[in-house]
Amino acid sequence: MASRRTEVTELATAVGMLGFPSPMQALERKPKALTEVDAVTWQRFVESADQPQFRIDFAGAYRNGQVFMAAQDGLRGRPPLIIEWKGSHRSPGQDQLPVDLRVDHVYLVSCKYASKILLNASASSLFGTNTDIRDWYDHVAPKEHQALYDIVRKELGLKEFLPPFVGDLARHHRDELKTGLANRDWSQECSDAYSQLVGAVGRGTSEVWRQSLRSKRQKEAMLWRMLRIGSAPYFVLGSSRSRSIRLRVTTPWDWRRRFEFRDMEIWAGDAGQPTVNWRGTVKDHLSSTDVAVDGHIEIRWSHGRFAQPPEAKVYLDTPHGDVPGYVHLTGTTSEQLTL
Repeated sequence: MASRRTEVTELATAVGMLGFPSPMQALERKPKALTEVDAVTWQRFVESADQPQFRIDFAGAYRNGQVFMAAQDGLRGRPPLIIEWKGSHRSPGQDQLPVDLRVDHVYLVSCKYASKILLNASASSLFGTNTDIRDWYDHVAPKEHQALYDIVRKELGLKEFLPPFVGDLARHHRDELKTGLANRDWSQECSDAYSQLVGAVGRGTSEVWRQSLRSKRQKEAMLWRMLRIGSAPYFVLGSSRSRSIRLRVTTPWDWRRRFEFRDMEIWAGDAGQPTVNWRGTVKDHLSSTDVAVDGHIEIRWSHGRFAQPPEAKVYLDTPHGDVPGYVHLTGTTSEQLTL
């Protein structure tokens, strides 16, 4: 369902930019300007657009495309000649700009609907260890990680099939654990051990991260990285909490013309899974006030408990429109969606 919704919102945003008199006319046939969309995907998109579970998503995304076409910071009323859809393929390299559409080879657009996630990254790359850590839990909380594994291994009756040390888990071992833990709640003993792991990972990660960000310049660069502020400007079109998001994300060069980095704070969270909180504080020269932007990072297993080594998911807790360096499109505001 999530992938289908992503497909609907991204393609609806694209066709909304093309200047059709109505959505119905936009869906009559695949526009020549829309590339990288095959016939099967287009037909699935057309069918989804009128299904009850996607109708609101389609309408909001289509409207965002219309606004981008009309915006002074966007297409200024000119229908694009080409819109390239990224689709499901991933760009090579790490932390690339979160681009879903490329318009006229120039405008880069990220479609973000009902998502606060800024970045998915390996924990070792994000927290600055300069080495490829195989399992972050084993790196910052080895005692607690092993204790939980010992209990799980015993309760599942897999002591003969799994290695005694959690650091020796291979892929087929993790598959065995994933199957054994599927649809199974933690026992009280497991819950207690997991709580100990959560606290230890949060504290250990916070300390490692703080040690890697010693200078003001390093902290500023990390804030830009988490906010996805990169070398090229791009646009974010989407929605959050039933409100539209129509923003231009500036570059570090633009950012420093208006803002001055003050500090970045890091501390362990107390959520139900390993969490690190962060807050960046900057001075806004336009208003002569300090502005804070808040977020958190969840360090969690990917695809289920013990299924894969944990990854770091960076979340934005401050509303997108209040983030330094995120600028509302000229002539638009973050208004309530009207369908």
